[in-house]
Amino acid sequence: MKTTSNVRRNRRHARRNGGATLLMSLALVCALALGGMFALGNVTMNRSAAAEAGQQAAPVAAPTEDTSPAIYVAQKNANSVVGIITNTEGWSRSSGVQNTMIAQGSGVAIAEGGYVLTNNHVIEEGSAFQVLMPDGDKVNATLVGADSAMDLAVLKVEEQADELVPVTIGSSENLPIGSTVIAIGNPGGEILANTVTRGIISALERKSMSGSNTTRNVNYIQHDAPINSGNSGGGLFDFQGNLIGINTLKYRGSFYSSGSYEGLGFAIPVETAYPIAQQLIENGKVIRPQIGVIVMDQEGPDEPMNEYAPASVCITGVNEGSPAEAAGLKQYDFITAVNGERVTSRRELTTILDTFKPGDTVTLTIVRYNNAGMMNNNNNYDSFYGSPFGGFGFGFPFGGYGYGYGNNGNGNNGNGNEYYYTDGSVTVGGGYDTFDVQVTLEEKD
Repeated sequence: MKTTSNVRRNRRHARRNGGATLLMSLALVCALALGGMFALGNVTMNRSAAAEAGQQAAPVAAPTEDTSPAIYVAQKNANSVVGIITNTEGWSRSSGVQNTMIAQGSGVAIAEGGYVLTNNHVIEEGSAFQVLMPDGDKVNATLVGADSAMDLAVLKVEEQADELVPVTIGSSENLPIGSTVIAIGNPGGEILANTVTRGIISALERKSMSGSNTTRNVNYIQHDAPINSGNSGGGLFDFQGNLIGINTLKYRGSFYSSGSYEGLGFAIPVETAYPIAQQLIENGKVIRPQIGVIVMDQEGPDEPMNEYAPASVCITGVNEGSPAEAAGLKQYDFITAVNGERVTSRRELTTILDTFKPGDTVTLTIVRYNNAGMMNNNNNYDSFYGSPFGGFGFGFPFGGYGYGYGNNGNGNNGNGNEYYYTDGSVTVGGGYDTFDVQVTLEEKD
């Protein structure tokens, strides 16, 4: 019994000692946990203090000035870009002579003496013009000359002419894709005059961007500086403020698509625009050679076939006393090449002819069918060698920036080689001949 009692006491003592040991262990764990929390808190506080101390020791410096090139370009050309207001003159018994505004656009001072370059489509429907000066004044302007073939025109102001500073002529030929460009103009007209936007050159030599505003191929500068209606005729500048182009077109999307597009603007390169401006100032017109024919585009195969004329330029009329008449060209002759260079459209023909001067002689390759005439859409034939129908205009997915932008109804290119669309097509048959003929070019009257 005594032994048993001692055993029970030892067991109770062991349990008490084990409980104490467990309690002590838990206390140590809690102490360690609390100590860890305090230690973690100290580390966090130390890190936060260090970070705050680091920021105070080395703060990020704010820029001292804005280095955007647009600032310099805008300041340099503050007195070089103007607005163009196109009016028509009218008269009434009660009010007398009055001007009605029909279009607004932009322009750049291109030469001393108040000469301002703009787009032809901005002024082509007008009979009276004003220039919106950089300070907001409106002064009367006269039309010096216009070139519908390349959609350019020059106006001249007399009043306050000395306030205009001609732009510095630059170059677009060697600018890399991605170069910074600055557009300055009047989107929306005078209400948003002197608007400056910035972008990059997206592409060069966009030959396929041919709107109805020109009759020649233009190697447009494509850029994404925002431009809108009213920017037509305004300047496109490089980062040094040099003029590199005249803003002219904006891609609005496909005729068959309801989608809209942004960042697709096109400018006539200064290498093209400036020489034309010089000719307009000196001569009042652009001197180009002509052969003296009326033509239209002819769709067809690459080579002539018995019943299908080749892709070419079809002569629908020969001017009396012209070089074409002297060379023996006839109505419904098809021009397929100039000096061996293939042509399939009037744009290609005139673009090649523009590289020559009046008095130069060129060799035209001609396809002549034994039978040729015009077929109407109602499948009736007019008489062989009859006159083509009058022309008409149609839309393109390109819009000008002048409010009055439109299409040339009869497509006259202003070069003595007149172009008309017809509502029929030329039919051919009876065999054909292919031959070369030399034509001496003359100056357009």
